[in-house]
Amino acid sequence: MHEPNPAFATDRAPDLFGPLLSTAIFGYYGFLAGLNTTDGAGVSIGLWLGTLWILRAAAVLFLLSALLALRGDRRTNLLYGGAGLIATAGLAAILVWDQIDTNYSVAFSPILLVLFIAWNGYGSIMTLRDALR
Repeated sequence: MHEPNPAFATDRAPDLFGPLLSTAIFGYYGFLAGLNTTDGAGVSIGLWLGTLWILRAAAVLFLLSALLALRGDRRTNLLYGGAGLIATAGLAAILVWDQIDTNYSVAFSPILLVLFIAWNGYGSIMTLRDALR
């Protein structure tokens, strides 16, 4: 007979650390780091705007996940994992756009962006997998 793994038990409280850490990281870069969205002439750059708004939207979704975790809501991991996958897809699109655009580049190193996409994507998939068990 197969016994359930207690680490994935449905009666345990949702994780608060992950959503708070993600909120802090994405929130810092999205709201506090002062990323530019215009060039020296004041023209808005789509690549930079896209990066900023992906970071901001993800920070808000991660904060909502943290608030759900504080309430003990079981849907926390679904929202957290889904928000992480959306952020990962957005950042992957930014990476591709950054490589295609020869005039502008994002404020992050492409290697750092690839590592962040891989880390965030893996964590989001594992969170969703655990939430759907």
